[in-house]
Amino acid sequence: MFSKKIYWVGITWLAMTITSYAQGLLQQVREETYNYVPNPGFEETLGEPCRWNQKGISFMEEYFREWTSPTETTPDLFSTRVEQDCWAHPRKHSPIRQMPKSGDNMVGIKIQGTGGTPTFWHEYLMVKLDSTLYAGQRYYAEMWVLRSERSARASNNLGLLFSDTLIQTNNRLPLYYTPQINAEKPVQTKGNRWVKVSGVFDAPTDLHYLIIGNFYGDEQTEIIKYPEGERGAYYYIDDVLVRDAKPGEKLSPAPKKSIPPPPKRKIEQVASTDDEPITAFQFEVGDIMELRNIFFEFDKAELLPESKDELDMLADLLYDFPHMEIEISGHTDNIGSAEYNQKLSEARSKAVVDYLVKNKADKSRLSYKGYGMSKPVASNETDEGRQRNRRVEFKVIRN
Repeated sequence: MFSKKIYWVGITWLAMTITSYAQGLLQQVREETYNYVPNPGFEETLGEPCRWNQKGISFMEEYFREWTSPTETTPDLFSTRVEQDCWAHPRKHSPIRQMPKSGDNMVGIKIQGTGGTPTFWHEYLMVKLDSTLYAGQRYYAEMWVLRSERSARASNNLGLLFSDTLIQTNNRLPLYYTPQINAEKPVQTKGNRWVKVSGVFDAPTDLHYLIIGNFYGDEQTEIIKYPEGERGAYYYIDDVLVRDAKPGEKLSPAPKKSIPPPPKRKIEQVASTDDEPITAFQFEVGDIMELRNIFFEFDKAELLPESKDELDMLADLLYDFPHMEIEISGHTDNIGSAEYNQKLSEARSKAVVDYLVKNKADKSRLSYKGYGMSKPVASNETDEGRQRNRRVEFKVIRN
């Protein structure tokens, strides 16, 4: 009887020892391999597109699982699952067939250069982490990157930014935050040889989101030019990993500080381009801008060539802010009949809308109206006053 007790005690102790060891081993494996990033290789999708598009966040919602964009720029999904003649197939963009590092999919983002406007065009990827990164804890992060052969430049400032809050804008402008991990030197790759961007960091607060991209202005970005390719620096991203740091892993050097551009001027109801261009202003719903560098043939609605620069700036503004809706309004002085001036002002405002639509503006976001001589901003008793009253304005209806 006594020997049986010893036997069962021994068996129980052995089982507990094995269980404890196994739990410890599993915990160790988890700490070394658990990836906080869902869908790290972009393999899980709602479908794969064939064509190139520029739909912003709606594109991400249509095709991506877990991943989205913090701005209205559009990362590109490349997949070997689509037909080889599709734009989204990797072979369409590389004579040496640059392919995903693993699996079927990879994502491409532009991180340096301009896009459809003179504004820096930086694209981003954002994902909510599977679990919280806790304040004071140390973590390791990496992503694999490959410069696209259709890109004319290699660039530094490929960064990983961890945030405690969701970052979401309604525009296509760059983000200015200092990332926890950043490629400080231009990332040069050759052929299909992927390069790892990685680092170790301490969470400054509880962190929930990861954003990938360039968080510096192009003036802070170092580039290397190549003889072939299109403008700007464009990289493929694959196999993103965030895990607990292993014992002994040292903190990576802190990246340089991201310096945002000076704040733009706010409008107190009405502003004018007499002194400063459209690009100097920040726009809110209800703001009115007098366009003082738009000119017409005398007594006609035909735009003169010298109007082009200001109209192009307005078209660029609408492109950078894809949700902005505006009303173009035409105004005249009091020379002539009210009926004639009404028709002339409406024809001129329509001419401005027509120009914008021909230059990449979405017609559904534009409206126009002629006010004739009903809204003067100066006295019609002087030549100077009448000149100020002959004008075109735009008002922000939605932003």
